[in-house]
Amino acid sequence: MIKFITYFSNGGIERYLFDIDYSGYVIEHFPYMENENSELAERFAYTVDQAYELGTSLGLSDEEFRMEIANAFNEWLGEKRPNLI
Repeated sequence: MIKFITYFSNGGIERYLFDIDYSGYVIEHFPYMENENSELAERFAYTVDQAYELGTSLGLSDEEFRMEIANAFNEWLGEKRPNLI
């Protein structure tokens, strides 16, 4: 899941492909994350997943959406970078 989100954040795939696969990755990998580290899983839900849901519901442009996901991903991993949106 980390490689997938990083690949999208770095411009490796288009948003529509990310949208197609994102839910599948979460459904497949989130339960394992919860079992291994519930704190990390909860932080994922309140950063990356929340950014995904919000960006989708607000209809952000592809680039704005990519930036939101990248910012949330960095926050999830504990990296502090300025929020550009």
